Amino acid sequence: MGDVGQTVPVPGFAVVDLETTGFSPRLGDRVAEVAVVLVDDAGRVEDEWSTLVNPERDLGPQHVHGIAAADVALAPTFDRVAPALLRLLAGRVLVAHNAAFDTRFLRAEIGRAGIAAAIDPVACLCTQQLASRYLTGSRALAACCAAVGVVHDGVHSALGDARATAGLLGYYLDVASDDECWAVARAAADGVRWSLPAVLPGGEPVLRGASRARGHWLAALADPPAVPDPSPPGAPGADARRDVSTYLRLLDEALLDRYVSHAERAALLAEARHAGLDRATVETLHRDYLAALARAELDALDGTTATGDRDDGAALRDDPALHEVAGQLGLDADDVAGAVEAALGTRLVDAVADVGAPGTAAPGAAALGATVPARPAFVLAAGDEVVLTGSMSRTREAWERDVRAAGLSPWPYVTRRTRLLVAADPDSLSTKARTARRYGVPVVTEAAFERLLAVSGARAA
Repeated sequence: MGDVGQTVPVPGFAVVDLETTGFSPRLGDRVAEVAVVLVDDAGRVEDEWSTLVNPERDLGPQHVHGIAAADVALAPTFDRVAPALLRLLAGRVLVAHNAAFDTRFLRAEIGRAGIAAAIDPVACLCTQQLASRYLTGSRALAACCAAVGVVHDGVHSALGDARATAGLLGYYLDVASDDECWAVARAAADGVRWSLPAVLPGGEPVLRGASRARGHWLAALADPPAVPDPSPPGAPGADARRDVSTYLRLLDEALLDRYVSHAERAALLAEARHAGLDRATVETLHRDYLAALARAELDALDGTTATGDRDDGAALRDDPALHEVAGQLGLDADDVAGAVEAALGTRLVDAVADVGAPGTAAPGAAALGATVPARPAFVLAAGDEVVLTGSMSRTREAWERDVRAAGLSPWPYVTRRTRLLVAADPDSLSTKARTARRYGVPVVTEAAFERLLAVSGARAA
């Protein structure tokens, strides 16, 4: 990584907060979010900056920091973030609440990126330690902020905590402007000289919610051409466009847990492009798929007849599972209602009604001349190996008891024999999740696993 320029002393402070995958970089934990709030010598906020960071591993306790794997999958890695981050820190006193924790991770990440930028502990201040001088009671950030009237929004988000820490710093500067700690830290910061690395492409900040802000994943598909394709039947291009079987198989696998993960979206988009499917065609397939799912749900209801039952139809129109799948398919409540009406109708095309049954045609595929190979419903069988990954809603021991009670085998790592990977976050970047995707092993949520256990004759306690 090329070096450009040297740091120069800058008046003021750089307040930093990190969200991480765990507590120890020595154990492989990484930074998942970083924020910096720049504060002048009088305690006034000058600027702020934050970004998610792709940790290239599982996110750890997501119930604490609330970071979604789908978002960090879009985020830069630390080596891409580092040049911009170091330019914000350079020449200023670094401030953090529990600075030992944040600087330990910063040193580890900077070293991993191959950057020569040592963080001088004397040029750092810890608002948690300073609380023992200026405050009484708990030194936790929330308690300190409450004690001095500093707003603390966005708890356990890097920017929310950095803003709160900056507010706490401002209070300290106001009540103890003559404390020698400011001058000592300033003198140390003045003596720090870093060779700043060149800014690299791909380091643009990515914020929480980025995956949702991009809109539905179908937006990445091209709209249908204004002029019909002239390729005659039988031409190579025409045959590719008519083959939707692989796309539908991938869709079936993706919706096993009613959630299309980031990796599954990428696979579906790649296959749609390979098959020459434009957005309108894919949306038609999705509507027909939803109608097939509605028919399957209708058939599963007690008292359902071939002509349909309006009470069952009313229940289906409000079925959370149908709406959940519709959202993943880029469809809405009107599409759910249409799917239910189609399922209730007596003239429903067999190819749509029986999608997924062995040897039947694919939904919406009749007009395209495609069929889906026989594929029975996904069912767990005795002895199947099941792997768990991530910080789950229940203890690992509790899940493993349920796995064994169902006659399945909990396994510590993914192999080609693995039947299923259960993930706290189906977008997980863990080594297990990456291996599962490479081997074609389904990755499902905890809720989906509970449903599969129920179908297999055992329900999680």
